[in-house]
Amino acid sequence: MKKTSFIFILIFLSPLMELVRYPILYSTDEPFFYAVIQILIAFIILITIILYLYRKIIIDTVIDVFRNNHFNSKLVVIGIEFFLLDISFVLVTTKPNTDFHTNLSNLIGYTDSRLQLLCIIASLTLSPIIVELFFRGLIQSYLKEIFSEKYAILFSSVTFGIAHSLFSIISLMYYILAGILLSKSREVSNGIIAPIIFHCSWDILLMFMLWIY
Repeated sequence: MKKTSFIFILIFLSPLMELVRYPILYSTDEPFFYAVIQILIAFIILITIILYLYRKIIIDTVIDVFRNNHFNSKLVVIGIEFFLLDISFVLVTTKPNTDFHTNLSNLIGYTDSRLQLLCIIASLTLSPIIVELFFRGLIQSYLKEIFSEKYAILFSSVTFGIAHSLFSIISLMYYILAGILLSKSREVSNGIIAPIIFHCSWDILLMFMLWIY
């Protein structure tokens, strides 16, 4: 029963990871630094929750996922697959010859250029750390201990996809596939650094593609 309870807790918390880059409680009528403060507070709260749960259910410290990371040719292959998936995602979900600001508005949901910039900065800094610690460092590690590696990868990837895109079937499938590649990089590298790097590269390439497409 305790294991089942933890799984439901992790599922419930998964959509909240996006609060690190989306200041949903902010109004454009308020001073802009309120949005910055909201994201920083969300980061502090979420990292605290992750650290606590990691200690509670993994019975370990989160710093261990940053140790003993190793890199090999398998990660190169995963990186190439990730690169191609990202390009395909933009080509399928974005209309060509649309200006960068409009593409960002459609992707992020904000038309305010300051909020767009804030989301981009958060997506390249705070968000990959929180998201990968939660989905690959916490969910995947926990499920691997009580089930199997394949189940852990599948479950964490589906949860990752739903948390990122619930209302678009196409985007959902792409994010599930991205989650699978990120999960594989977690297993291959034995750590969390590779998934964080790949996650950042996804957002960087995505922004670049939106700019030139």
